[in-house]
Amino acid sequence: MAKPSNLPSGILSGTKVIVGENDLRSFLKDRGFGEEAGKRHELSLIEAMFLVENDKMEVVDGKKALEFDELIKAGNKAEKNFYAKYRVYADLRGRGLLVRTGLKFGADFRVYERGAQVKTAHSKFLVNVIPEEYTCSFPQMAGLVRACQTVNKALIYAVIDEEGDITYYQIDRVKM
Repeated sequence: MAKPSNLPSGILSGTKVIVGENDLRSFLKDRGFGEEAGKRHELSLIEAMFLVENDKMEVVDGKKALEFDELIKAGNKAEKNFYAKYRVYADLRGRGLLVRTGLKFGADFRVYERGAQVKTAHSKFLVNVIPEEYTCSFPQMAGLVRACQTVNKALIYAVIDEEGDITYYQIDRVKM
């Protein structure tokens, strides 16, 4: 069982983490994590895990601080392919990119260029996280590419192999 630390904390609530502490809320807002929700800030479980792994905060459930592995278990119960999505999220954030949910676009993530601010910039990429053995038809892929181009974004497949390595493929349409 993890002991509470001196790190600021958020409270696990389903698949969200709620933050009320002002200093932490300012940090999160400045760096593009989560969403403002009245007097509190809500993070996705993936965002919170990234911050926990990087010693920026802790997540508590009741009075107990949760270990990173416990957060993975909670995520795996809530969402298929959760840990793979987390790995891609952490890799993209580690590269200095701003990463947000892509659900309204039918993708796992939308990704902004380095230095972008959510309120002032538009995302450049939609990223889908897929296992190495993933298959789809050409019409399916073409539909995704067209949907991405309609909203002026590039489609990226983040492929995770058996060893856990991530390879990014940009899928595009070429007119001849």
